[in-house]
Amino acid sequence: MTTTRSSIPTSFNIAHLFTSPMDRNNFLCWKSHFEDVLELHDLEDVIKTETHPQKKLPDGSLNPTYSKDKLVLSWIKATASSSIKTLLIPCSTAYEAWTLLEKRLSPLSKTYIRTLRDQIHTLKKDPEKSFADYLIHAKSLFDSVTAAGTSISDGKLIDYILDGLGHEYKEFTTSLHLRPSLTFDEFYDLLKQEEQLLKRMSSLSLSQSVALTSDRSTNDQATQNRAQSTNQHNHSQTRFQNFGRGRGRRRGWHSGRNSGRSPNWNFNYHNGGTFTRENGSQNSRDHRRPQFLTDTRSSMPSHDGRPPLLPTSPYQPPF
Repeated sequence: MTTTRSSIPTSFNIAHLFTSPMDRNNFLCWKSHFEDVLELHDLEDVIKTETHPQKKLPDGSLNPTYSKDKLVLSWIKATASSSIKTLLIPCSTAYEAWTLLEKRLSPLSKTYIRTLRDQIHTLKKDPEKSFADYLIHAKSLFDSVTAAGTSISDGKLIDYILDGLGHEYKEFTTSLHLRPSLTFDEFYDLLKQEEQLLKRMSSLSLSQSVALTSDRSTNDQATQNRAQSTNQHNHSQTRFQNFGRGRGRRRGWHSGRNSGRSPNWNFNYHNGGTFTRENGSQNSRDHRRPQFLTDTRSSMPSHDGRPPLLPTSPYQPPF
């Protein structure tokens, strides 16, 4: 009797094993977890057998069966949410509480199973999350459906996971669809390898893009420098060619218009007021007089020894 009484885990705190209280949404998960705890302490028969044990034995001692039943009932209430605790008030035994929970929450659990199946069928990988998070989420849905009594094969689950991948995994998805069979663990390893490969390729492409951008920037700078140098050279040449041009320069100036193309005309006094044309080292006289030189009197030498005046044109432009 003493051995039986000491085996009851009366000091065991079950609340720390459940991160969230049991409610209508997580009943299936709670049920699976709670059954494991009962099996660990050899108390699974308490919820399967309908009994109403007496509190005291004939000798006045505490009935161990009664103690076990009350212990399991207290565990159920301790791990339930406030709304479920209100539902369990009429229950006096663990069996009654367990049966009531299955009756009240079973219709909702069926709806929840359909919701889980729909979530599995419409799996979609979030670009912001890793493959590990995506696979863990898919596996948790798969385990929840299995715990509810609905089985899905690994092949079907893998197909749903592959359908949820993006277009960048098209080749990988096609190659896996051609395989005859593949376990979930093998699929997990292959998918992780594909993820690492894509990361390396993305890193390499980024490095090449940065290098190409740097080369383009260098070439553009060199082209700009050459253009600036050419513009400066052209500007300097233009300034040199225009040097000497201005108001008052007559035709024949060496830097003026038609420079180098027409001969230079020089008036020679000793040749009788004629013009001579200089062309290189060879001089030739041209007796053609300009039209404006019609008066030759001013070109004759004076009697007082002063130099003659330069020929002037009788035509005076109007001002």
